[in-house]
Amino acid sequence: MKDRWPDAFKVISKLEDAGFEAYVVGGAVRDFVRGVQANDVDITTNALPHEVKTLFEHTIDVGIEHGTVLVVLEDPIEVTTYRSETSYSDFRRPDEVRFVRTLREDLQRRDFTINAMALTKEDELIDFFGGKQDLKLKIIKAVGNPKERFSEDALRMLRAIRFSSQLNFSLEKSTLDAIQELHPLITHISMERVKVELEKIWISNYPYRGMELFAATGLSEHFLGDWCTNVSLWKQFNHFGNRANGWAFFVLMNEGLNIGEILSTFKCSNDEKSYVKNVLLAVKFLKKGFWTSYELFQFTVEVLIAAASYSQIIQHIEHPYTPDILADLKARLAISSVREIVVSGHDLMEWKKEKRGPWIREVLDRLTTMILNEEIENDRQHIKEWFIREYVN
Repeated sequence: MKDRWPDAFKVISKLEDAGFEAYVVGGAVRDFVRGVQANDVDITTNALPHEVKTLFEHTIDVGIEHGTVLVVLEDPIEVTTYRSETSYSDFRRPDEVRFVRTLREDLQRRDFTINAMALTKEDELIDFFGGKQDLKLKIIKAVGNPKERFSEDALRMLRAIRFSSQLNFSLEKSTLDAIQELHPLITHISMERVKVELEKIWISNYPYRGMELFAATGLSEHFLGDWCTNVSLWKQFNHFGNRANGWAFFVLMNEGLNIGEILSTFKCSNDEKSYVKNVLLAVKFLKKGFWTSYELFQFTVEVLIAAASYSQIIQHIEHPYTPDILADLKARLAISSVREIVVSGHDLMEWKKEKRGPWIREVLDRLTTMILNEEIENDRQHIKEWFIREYVN
């Protein structure tokens, strides 16, 4: 992963040389204090957006009405003007954004203390709200009054849980109490934003902590499905590097509900829907105790690994499959794709002197199964002889 800090410091230096203040803020500072590498490094400054744009040759307006400009050096760096926000009548977006001139005013509008620190290019930490101490104590605590923070943006309640899940931190009592009181406000948040936070919980190191809090705070009450009855099963959940596996796991826990309705409600993409349905189909086939060669062929290794794991956790299906065994079985198959079959539908039509029709698919499906079961070699001459014997003579 590329180190973003040198570019960020170049941006800060140029802003300071022009007479402005500039600091690294947000998650990058939190990660710096924790001693881990940051994915993104964002900057806040008292320079107005048009002043930022005049200082740098290449900029992109990504949210200029809210004070944000992308400064592109080798990689883009997000630069945002100090700002405060007025009332939030829809519990999602500020009715008005106001630019302010002090760093403290900017930081006090942020969600949690661990995200409300700033850093100079000389690595001096600025911490008005005790974020460093809260990192040490391993707690998620709202900046100022938690009810105000959650009323400003109700998604922050779910973000608190997500950070708890990612960092294995506890929720500070007043922050937890505020979520338990204000959880109905989550209904004002778009499903797309909720989906992002849930998926971040699932791919975190401690998904069970997140799902337990999601249920215990009352937030889950406002979403389709049973999130509470079997919440302990998330202790055994492995995402295997794929966010969609969270949906597969959740759907398997809710077998009585309409799969399509759940996935559509949460705005899953067509690819995600297809993936989840394949995992469920693979689990269904596994109920007999094993997968045939054709079933192993039909699904990707990723689908098979997820289905094998979740079938044991949720449906207590006993089977011999581990990820390594599945990868080996897939590698041993005679073919890995129908495209590897050495004859085509055109060959079949020529040999049989018959026009295209459903019969071609039936023959190719049968041929695929026979090749996978090693009943016939994937050899053109052998296949031709078999086909003429079975379908022509």
